[in-house]
Amino acid sequence: MQALFLAYVNAVPAYLLATWQAAQYFYDPQLAAMAGGVVFFCLLLRIFLGGIGGKLVRLLVYGGLFYFISRNEQVHALFPVRTVGNIVSFIAILAIWLPVTILGGIIRAMRGGGKATARSGQGRGTAGVGGAGQPFNVERAENEKKQFKVIMMTDIVGYSARMEKDEAATYALLKEHNTIVRRAIGTNRGKEIKTIGDAFMVIFEEPLDALRCGVAILKELYKFNKPRPGNDQLKIRIGIHRGEVIVTAKDVFGEGVNIAARMESITEPGGISISADVYEHVKNKVEAGFQSIGVPKMKNIASPPEVFRVHLTHS
Repeated sequence: MQALFLAYVNAVPAYLLATWQAAQYFYDPQLAAMAGGVVFFCLLLRIFLGGIGGKLVRLLVYGGLFYFISRNEQVHALFPVRTVGNIVSFIAILAIWLPVTILGGIIRAMRGGGKATARSGQGRGTAGVGGAGQPFNVERAENEKKQFKVIMMTDIVGYSARMEKDEAATYALLKEHNTIVRRAIGTNRGKEIKTIGDAFMVIFEEPLDALRCGVAILKELYKFNKPRPGNDQLKIRIGIHRGEVIVTAKDVFGEGVNIAARMESITEPGGISISADVYEHVKNKVEAGFQSIGVPKMKNIASPPEVFRVHLTHS
């Protein structure tokens, strides 16, 4: 044991010399430029590519670097013992990973700070979708301008009860529903903002496009339900309102969204409700009947609009 220990001690100067020679190797201008490029590339990945996907990509990059360095002929020449060469290669990767992680994290945090501030009020809204209690933000961020948009809210009737009873079948039904809704959105110039479970939030520039989208969805669902028994049919509620909202890159919020959500929640299963402003833009332009139900009370809405039911005939 003592002889083995002395052998390792005697080998230390040789390894230190080899390490110094390896460091000298990196003074080659071309290699130094390549190393700098790799570090810069890893830094960009750290800043701009987040989440699990980003971590996996960075892990693959570092793994590839380790493989390249550990198999390099110069490393083999300087460190003939494979284990030592692998250790040196690992230390080289660690020397890249640590500063990249720290510096990239700082820059990423600085870039995201403004966005986090702008969204800090989200999630405290009071409007739910279909009574499910899912919040939509109604707070106005600084320097955001309100715009007039047509908001369509949809919700599957009895979705939670179905999910509790048969999760697999309900999920399959949800995928059918999403396909139908998204096809109608795409053909009627709508923009899907987000989905929350079974609910869709969609915006349009024109009220007529929004109503045509809603009608298209219900007609497709009518065909979908026709061969199915009553307890297995898919029915939704749709609320459409035109009002002022705040539009961000990933969300839409404001009282206009609240009103559309309230209208959807008071709509009969398989029906569409539209506000008076939408009605004025679409009357006599679609094959449908309209019936005013007056001005219903809406929670947390000071001045709710007059609401119209849309009556469709399915051929």
